[in-house]
Amino acid sequence: MSTYQIIGILYAIVGVITVGALVYERSKHKTFDLNYLPITGTLILVTRLLVGALFIYSGFVKANDYIGFAYKLEEYFTIFGDRWPAFEGFFSLFVPLAEPMAWFIAVFEVALAIALILGWKMNLTAWLTMIMMVFFTILTGYSHFTGSVTDCGCFGDALKIEPWESFVKDIILTFMLIPLFLVRKSIYAFPNSKIAGIITAAVFVITGIFSWYCHENLPMIDFRAYKVGKDLKICTTEMTVDGYPKCKDWFFIDEENYLIDRYTLLPEDDSTRIKSGKAYQIEPVNPFSGVTLMIVTYNVTKASPEAMKASGDLGRALAGSGVNVLGATSTGPSSMEETYIPEYQLDYPFTFMDETVLKTIVRSHPGYVLLKEGVILKKWHQNNIPSAEEVKSLAGI
Repeated sequence: MSTYQIIGILYAIVGVITVGALVYERSKHKTFDLNYLPITGTLILVTRLLVGALFIYSGFVKANDYIGFAYKLEEYFTIFGDRWPAFEGFFSLFVPLAEPMAWFIAVFEVALAIALILGWKMNLTAWLTMIMMVFFTILTGYSHFTGSVTDCGCFGDALKIEPWESFVKDIILTFMLIPLFLVRKSIYAFPNSKIAGIITAAVFVITGIFSWYCHENLPMIDFRAYKVGKDLKICTTEMTVDGYPKCKDWFFIDEENYLIDRYTLLPEDDSTRIKSGKAYQIEPVNPFSGVTLMIVTYNVTKASPEAMKASGDLGRALAGSGVNVLGATSTGPSSMEETYIPEYQLDYPFTFMDETVLKTIVRSHPGYVLLKEGVILKKWHQNNIPSAEEVKSLAGI
């Protein structure tokens, strides 16, 4: 039994005991006023602390990487549109709103947790908490019974749980919140309503700024399989006695299937151009050998033209330095060769991979991943593109 499941059982036990205490004490005093329900009052405080702590953890890991949560929301909207074709247009409206929605949900969850713990405006807070839990219980229930979504994204990449575990979690939390909801009007803010409100608002603002900072740079804490220090060569090619490492589920690349020869366009007057009149073939780059700067752009059509041109500039600056440059994208080879390589003057070769994998490697578009013998040395957001000197220095060249 996992630690997560043990914690779930403890939460369920607290919920059952709290419900039992409320039923018992109310049968004696005929009221939901906690002033007359001492045992229930203590258990309600424990419930607030437990649920609040879980919300803080859940909200923080999503705020740390709300782009990943946005990808999950997009997946839900797409699945719902496919499931109910009559409403496909309606659900498609939310796809471009996935990022701001993901940011708000993550930040709101943390602020709601603080309001719950401090007891700020509990009539409103209890309603919002209950509505949110009922909504997510329906959502995770749909995922569990249909099997359409294998991971709800409840805890980002920090904790992967099965759909049934997520569904049971939400049922337990909703059950725990029932007694709190019933006694909400007799819960008072600590230390008082004004200070509790200021703290809640401050937490919302601070969490929002933190989340946006991670978006404009990179997640402050990398929970994914591609964090700095990870040896992708071992992770993707070697099976241990316990089977493949965690990232085997996310990353698969070998020279036959993915590392294919790509083409670099040459000037019109270059005598080395081949008969096709378009390009010449170059040797494929193996990111598991030597030093490689991988420039990850999951979909070139959605990338900033300025950022793509900047990646080309960096590639040229590293030419002949001992640092191999390799582009990774899911955009089709023909589109790259005929349109984007010449338009953005991209002189580095490309490997073609699954879009989901590329989105997972680095939360930037494009993003930069420096590898040495397959080990990730550093990652950069497009807003913090490194200089050629910085790359060479880190690589020890």
